[in-house]
Amino acid sequence: MNREQQAARIEKIVTTIAERAVTVPPDHRSAYILDEVEKVRQAFLKTYEADEGLRACAMEFVDKMSGWIEARVHALETEAVGKAEAGESRAEPKS
Repeated sequence: MNREQQAARIEKIVTTIAERAVTVPPDHRSAYILDEVEKVRQAFLKTYEADEGLRACAMEFVDKMSGWIEARVHALETEAVGKAEAGESRAEPKS
């Protein structure tokens, strides 16, 4: 797996964790995200155990994941609010 493939894999993982994190209450969300990132870290350490170079690249990505997930959660929430507001404005009766 090359660096581009790793990046695509990480992006998919980030999106999946963010989509799940949106359903977690805000006061528990950071802990949830940190826990999920740690699971990814442990899985990647095992996956890339034999290849030190790929393991180092993977750990660089994992170290940045929490920030990416937080940003994706924010984007998902902003998108949901925008859709809700758009739906409300269409649902208002015309006078």
